[in-house]
Amino acid sequence: MPKNLLLLLLLPQLFCGQSIPKTSNLCFFKEASSGQSILIANDSLLYKGTLAHPIALKHTDYPESLAQYTYHFNINHHTYLVHEGCGPVLEFRNDSIVRIDHSFLQKNQYGATPFVFNHQICLFGGYGLFTNKNLITKYHFNTNDWSELSTKSDEIPYPRNNANGIKIGSNWYVFGGHEQKVATAHDIDNNLWVLHLETFKWSLLGKYNCALFSLLSKSNMDSCHFQTETNFYHITNETIIEINILQNTITYYKNKGFVVPYKMYYDSASNAIIGLNPIANHHELVLTRHSLPSLLQHPYATEKFYTSSYTTYVLYGIVMAIVILLLLLGIKWSKQLKSKSIVYRTSKNRFYYGGKAIANLEVLEEKILHYLMVNSHHYIQLNQLNTFFEVDKQDNFSAIIKKRDLVFTALVFKLSAILKVEEERLVLKQKNEIDKRIKEIKLNRTYFKIK
Repeated sequence: MPKNLLLLLLLPQLFCGQSIPKTSNLCFFKEASSGQSILIANDSLLYKGTLAHPIALKHTDYPESLAQYTYHFNINHHTYLVHEGCGPVLEFRNDSIVRIDHSFLQKNQYGATPFVFNHQICLFGGYGLFTNKNLITKYHFNTNDWSELSTKSDEIPYPRNNANGIKIGSNWYVFGGHEQKVATAHDIDNNLWVLHLETFKWSLLGKYNCALFSLLSKSNMDSCHFQTETNFYHITNETIIEINILQNTITYYKNKGFVVPYKMYYDSASNAIIGLNPIANHHELVLTRHSLPSLLQHPYATEKFYTSSYTTYVLYGIVMAIVILLLLLGIKWSKQLKSKSIVYRTSKNRFYYGGKAIANLEVLEEKILHYLMVNSHHYIQLNQLNTFFEVDKQDNFSAIIKKRDLVFTALVFKLSAILKVEEERLVLKQKNEIDKRIKEIKLNRTYFKIK
């Protein structure tokens, strides 16, 4: 048999010998001490370097699977893996996985944005317990547990998950992500925020265009993103976006053949993207390396990344004039509303409207109205009114709820008739932030006063 033909027959076998079975339970990262690629498959097989010869993985106990430890950190030549919901922290040490934390599986920060500050692991935002977050949590290596860090700012980013972040020096920049707010054109937070790590204060730098916001907010299998020392990159199978925040530029490149890896990380030492790409009809994976400069060969557009918020100062004069006008109108309107308010006079223990005592309220309605007025500075749970109806011990919970709703509905109807104001404006409602099933209410203090 000709040598060339024999080589052609052997090549597929040699190639497949370097491949890894594709599974959803993969953990892929760079080891800090050696700089090698590490792949752990199905929590049992450990691949190192070229990923050619797996060995059995040794590990201590940890919750769930390693595929769910998506936050990877290289700190002081140590490699750490943090659970995607926050809590458990693992260290890759001597070809083994060792759990080092004293925490628990918090399930509170899925899709958080990780960063390192003073050699400490930090997570911003994320989703958990039915809501998005804008908190920052920090892992303490001295106590092996987590705490929340307080920022010293009046204005902070909206709660969100899967935000983009880039740390440059002592500043950490945040933009994009999926927000808590209603997703309408007017609610898009296309703001660029910076957290000054030395003071832990947030600042709003400016805004970037909404088209870019939509592109960066897309999270799917056909895109990846990473940070170099000064730049942020977002790559799809069609386009490479390079953001340089310090120079305030964004450059678009055509993607000429780079396929977004199944798993990947950026290796700063070689300035390359290290990835796992499918082969053989996507049933196996192979280790790949792509030099970043080789991908940045076809720029086709450059523009400013964001518009500084300082450019809007020229409009402040007009805005202030409008604000002053609105304040004057508001003062006039509030004076008119005073005559339309229901007043509870403490000295007489009576409710008045227009200087006259209100006589058509039942005793139980007066008690509930007084309770709502005393607590009108904050929302209360509707179920707190149940205590007014629990006198009769024979009533079950359903009966109490029915009585409460009948009396509360009658009270609101009477107040609406007295004030000649829609019921929706008198009683404000919302859902509890933690449990959306819980209704919360409070009186609109515009129409109710205590003297």
